[in-house]
Amino acid sequence: MIEISFLGSGSSGNCAVVRTERTAVLLDAGLSMRETGRRLAVRGLALSAISAVFVTHEHSDHARAALDFAERLGVPVYATAGTARAIDCPGPLFADVRPVADGRRVAVGGGELEVNVTATPHDGAESVCYVFQDGGGRRVGVATDLGHLSPAVLEALADCEVLGLEANHDVDLLREGPYPWSLKQRILSYTGHLSNEAAAASLARLVGARTRAVVALHVSRHNNTAALAERTFSRALAELGARVTLEVAPPFAPTEWVTA
Repeated sequence: MIEISFLGSGSSGNCAVVRTERTAVLLDAGLSMRETGRRLAVRGLALSAISAVFVTHEHSDHARAALDFAERLGVPVYATAGTARAIDCPGPLFADVRPVADGRRVAVGGGELEVNVTATPHDGAESVCYVFQDGGGRRVGVATDLGHLSPAVLEALADCEVLGLEANHDVDLLREGPYPWSLKQRILSYTGHLSNEAAAASLARLVGARTRAVVALHVSRHNNTAALAERTFSRALAELGARVTLEVAPPFAPTEWVTA
């Protein structure tokens, strides 16, 4: 058994919890420890149940509390060397920060959970995405904060039982919205963020016979709406004839458990 709850998704803070029967880990730590604990409690878990934190990249909405978990709770934090440097990791004497790298695998929980690491095209120091796999081979793959879906990311995420995928913006809303042009260019760039349309177009490559659920993530409050993201994804899934559940993760409350 493996399942995930997205505790928060968006520029206000990204964090998810992945659990198997005896192991629970966080994916990103973009909420304060207190808020993370509050949202975990809604899903029936305590902070003490978390055995590791996996950080995708150093931007504060993903890594804000990473070192708090390492220093105050003694929880190991997994991150690339570039990410660790960018969050000013104080070193092993003060925090248990363990290196990961593109193409590597990490086993946690005595091997009950395997985590596969893939580099992502984003403007962080050394950003990655993760695919979590239980002992039965069931997989949960999550990718946000990427300007496009590289061949390596497409391969890593293909045919996961649960797929979490960025749907950051609607291109027209972004272009017409309040952001300065320099920020719009960053978001639209090859190392920026996925639009609804780009993410939905990739579903033909990602959704397979094993896929049971798709969750749209990191939906912008200024340049998108949950309804737009859901409609764009729904249309793509209908064209594929895919019988999967679809959800849009909200920014300020945890989703229900999504089971692989």
